[in-house]
Amino acid sequence: MRPIALFSLSAMAFLAACATPDPGNDPSGRWVGALVTDQGSCPTERTSTLDIRGRKIVFTPGDGSEVLFGIYQPGVHHYHAELASKDMNGRPTALVFNGYPVGQAIGGTFGSSACRAHITMTRK
Repeated sequence: MRPIALFSLSAMAFLAACATPDPGNDPSGRWVGALVTDQGSCPTERTSTLDIRGRKIVFTPGDGSEVLFGIYQPGVHHYHAELASKDMNGRPTALVFNGYPVGQAIGGTFGSSACRAHITMTRK
């Protein structure tokens, strides 16, 4: 085999190995991004993390102590996680994350009784 052909094949193999899987086909992994407040008071001072492993979805807004859980269904381009909680008056409330693939990223919305925000996350 000629050296130039060998180099070309090696370069193509390297680039294929480095290609990031499309989140619409393979969302597994850790995704990070910053919430952008649309309404209310949201945890925007730190990044938020979405972790998809197997069938488990975990979203941590503002990488704080509240952790939302969900179940991933392969082939479905929607990532949903939630946490049932109580407000300061003891009334039930929910924290909800809804995500979807956007090119090579995952976009989504986060909501609680005190916050509405959107987010774009990249794979780490």
